Amino acid sequence: MSAGEQTPLGRFFDNHPRLLRALALVALLWGAGYLAWRVGWSGEGASPVAFGMLLATEVYGLYALAILAWFSWSRPAAKRPAATPGRKVDVYVCTYDEPAEVVMATLAGCRALTYPHTTYLLDDGRRPQMRELAELAGAEYMTRPDNSHAKAGNLNAALPRTGGDLVFVLDADHVPMPDALDALVGYFDDERMAIVQTPHDFFNHDSVQHYVVGRHEQSLFYRVVCPGKDRHGAAYWCGSAALISRHALLEIGGVATETIAEDFHTTIRLLRHGWRSRYHDEVLVQGLAPHDLDGYLLQRDRWARGNLAVFRLPESPLRAKSLSPMQRLSFLASLLAYLAPPMRLLLLLTLGLVLWTGELPMKISIAALAALWLPYVLLNFGAGAALARGYMRVPESAHYELLTMEIYARALRCALVPGRTAFKVTPKQGRDGGGLDAVGKLHLVLFCTVLLATGTAMRLLDLAGVGPLPDLPGIAAFVVPLLGLYELRRLLATLAAVGRRRQRRLVYRFEGDAPANLYTPATHTAARLVDASAAGLGLVATAPLETGSEPAVLLTLTDASGSRHEVAAKVEVKTCREVDGSFLIGATILEIDPEARLRLMEWCYVVCTHERLRGRRPTAPIPESEAIVVSLDDYREEPVPVRPSIPALRQA
Repeated sequence: MSAGEQTPLGRFFDNHPRLLRALALVALLWGAGYLAWRVGWSGEGASPVAFGMLLATEVYGLYALAILAWFSWSRPAAKRPAATPGRKVDVYVCTYDEPAEVVMATLAGCRALTYPHTTYLLDDGRRPQMRELAELAGAEYMTRPDNSHAKAGNLNAALPRTGGDLVFVLDADHVPMPDALDALVGYFDDERMAIVQTPHDFFNHDSVQHYVVGRHEQSLFYRVVCPGKDRHGAAYWCGSAALISRHALLEIGGVATETIAEDFHTTIRLLRHGWRSRYHDEVLVQGLAPHDLDGYLLQRDRWARGNLAVFRLPESPLRAKSLSPMQRLSFLASLLAYLAPPMRLLLLLTLGLVLWTGELPMKISIAALAALWLPYVLLNFGAGAALARGYMRVPESAHYELLTMEIYARALRCALVPGRTAFKVTPKQGRDGGGLDAVGKLHLVLFCTVLLATGTAMRLLDLAGVGPLPDLPGIAAFVVPLLGLYELRRLLATLAAVGRRRQRRLVYRFEGDAPANLYTPATHTAARLVDASAAGLGLVATAPLETGSEPAVLLTLTDASGSRHEVAAKVEVKTCREVDGSFLIGATILEIDPEARLRLMEWCYVVCTHERLRGRRPTAPIPESEAIVVSLDDYREEPVPVRPSIPALRQA
C-alpha cells in the first residue's frame, strides 16, 4: 500500500469490521424506513415532478450504499498461490501511437520479469522505431496489415501466432514489477481459470485523477469493489495488468470485438462458457494515468460507452442466464455505477427547480425533518465513507461525479442505441494549463453553478423580504437556501480545482538515489542522482555548474536484479541553486545511448517504483539456503571520483 493512500478513518474500520457492518446495517435499515415514509406520506401537496426527481436520486443512493456494503463486507488479504513450474507465458504489450519513451519503460519492466517468458510488442502503428525498441529490449516485434477492431483486433491477431499457455496483457504504459508473473501463474493450476486481474495503480501522482500520493479515483474500485467481486466469482478483465489463458480466449473465438470495451465483454463471455476469473489484490503493475482533463474525460467516455453497450448483447447481465445470480448482480452493479454522476446531475436540477419555482419535492414537518431526513442523510454519508475503507472520501466522490456527469449522461443512450464512437487511445503525455480553457469544458457544471448561485442568491433576498421568486413555505424557506449553498460550495470547489491545476512537466520524474559524477573538460564534480525521467535528471552536486553548460554525466544505476551498471549521458544544465552547502542541479538529457536509456528507464520505472511500493529495491531470487539480509544502505555508496573509461565521456 502506498503511503498516504488510505485515510485514518479507513484504517480504523479495516481494524473494526464488526463496527463497520453494524453501521452499514443501521444506515440501510434507516434508509429503507425513510424511503417507505417518503413514498407513503410525503407526497401530498408536493410537486409531482420534483417529488419524482428527488425520489429517484434517493432510491439510487440507498441502492448504491447497499451495493457498496455487499462488496465491502469483507476484505481478505491477498495470498500468492504456489505455482506448478513449466507454464509457458507470453507477455503482450499493445501499442499504437504512444511515445517511444513510454513504450521503452514498459519493455524495460518486461525484460526485468523474473518468471521465464517471451515478450511480444504488438505494434498497430507499424513504426520502424518500435521494431528497434523491441530488438533493444529483447522482445519479439509483431504487427498486422490493418487496424480493424483496434486493441481487440491487435490481440486477436497475435493469439494464433504465439504459443504460450498464458498471456500477460499490458497496455503500452503499464510497467510490471519483476515478480508480477510469479504472483499470478499459480492461479492457473485450476484448469478452468481464464483470467486473473490485478489492480491498476499509477506512478504519475500529479495526474488529474489523483487526490494524494498513492490514492486516486480508481482506488475504491480496485481496493474495495474488486475484492468483493472476487468473492462472487465476478472479477473481470480491466484491459491491462491481467494474466489470461490463451486457450480460453481461443475457445470463445478470441477477444470480443462487438464493443469498444472488449475487456468487460470478453470476461462475461468466458464465464458464460464455464471459465472462471479471479482478482489478485496486490499492486504488480504501475501505469500512466491521464495527465490532463481532456485525456481523463476521453478515457472515461470510452469506458462508459463500451461497457453500457453490453446491455444490447447476449452478455448483458440481464440476459446471460448461464451466469450465477451473484455474477449477474455483480456485473449489473458495475454497469449501474455509471448512473451515479447523472443522478448527481438530477439532484442538482431538482434543487434548482425548487429554488426557482418554490415547488417542493415533499411535504415535511420540522419534527419529521429532524427525526427522519437528517438521520437518513448523516447515516448515508457516514456509512458510505466507512464502507469505502478510506479509499474514497465524500468530497472526492462528489468531485469526480461532477467531472463525469456530462459524459456519462450522454453515454446512457449506448445501453439502448448502438454507438458509433471509434476507439481512441488515451493520450500518454501532455500538459494541463488549467484556467478558463479547462473550466470551459465542464458545461453542465457551469450551468448548475449558475442555476444554484442565482437561485440561492434570490432566496436569500427572499429571506430579507425583497426576493422576486414565489415564497417557500415554513422551514423550507431556510433549509432550501442552505442546501443550495452546500451544493454550490461543492460545484465551486470542483471548478476551482480544475481552473488552478497546472501540469507543466511533459514527463513524470521518479525520486531515487544513486551515485553520479559530472565531467567537463576542466573539472570533475561528485554528485548524487535524486530524480530522473527519460528527458532529464535532478542531481545534488558538491560544486556548482554553470547554467547552460553541457557536462557529461556518469550514473551508477542498480537494475532489478541488483546488478550495477554505468550509464553515461550528455546533459545541459538548466538550473543550479545552492541549498545548505550543496547544489541542486536540474539538467536536460541531450545525448544518451539507447541501451543506457533503457537502463535509466528500468531504474526509474522498476527499481524506484518497487522501492516506493514495497519499501525495498528488487533483487534477484536467492536460494533459501544462501539467503542473506540486504540493507537498503548497501545500495547507497558514496560516489567514487574515478574518470570513466567510456569513450563518449573521455571526450567531455
